[in-house]
Amino acid sequence: MSDVEHFRQAYAAGGSPPWDIGHPQRGWVRGRVLDAGCGTGEHALYFAAAGCEVVGVDVAPAAIARAEAKAAARAPVQPPRFVVADVLTQSAVLAEHRFDTVIDMGFFHTLSDDDRSVWRAVLTTLLAPDGDYVMMCFSELVPGDAGPRRLSEAEVRETFGASAGFVVADLERTELESQREGATASVPAWLARIRRA
Repeated sequence: MSDVEHFRQAYAAGGSPPWDIGHPQRGWVRGRVLDAGCGTGEHALYFAAAGCEVVGVDVAPAAIARAEAKAAARAPVQPPRFVVADVLTQSAVLAEHRFDTVIDMGFFHTLSDDDRSVWRAVLTTLLAPDGDYVMMCFSELVPGDAGPRRLSEAEVRETFGASAGFVVADLERTELESQREGATASVPAWLARIRRA
């Protein structure tokens, strides 16, 4: 099963995938915001309520339907716009303007080595100059091998630090919340702020 199909099925089944914890993770965010892999919209709604202009994008139609229902129920003054699309292959649907911040709270660690390069190229078209890509991903300290791939500091730095278009401004160890079988757990993660030069 492809990753795209996995994410579509995770939401279509009607349950809550482990990464849908009911509230946002933390990070540096400002201005016009794109939530890449927004799921059911917790981060998009949080930053919209804080006054940001937000677009959320996800490949799973069921996730976007839930995000839109949450937005209707919460009725923020400036609701996010939600889009069903594969941000790696359909980023043109988001190209009407550049974003000051792209947030990613669990998308990057689903990418293959080749897709990381594609994502970096997509970010150059989506991020405004001096814009920030705020990313949280599983670290190499997560035990076992179930779920997303684990990433080392070197891999994060290699993906973005080696590119003339980006600077790794901040990279720190943190924890990413997850839920399985009704219990919340924290797993070792990286929180990065990567600036477009």
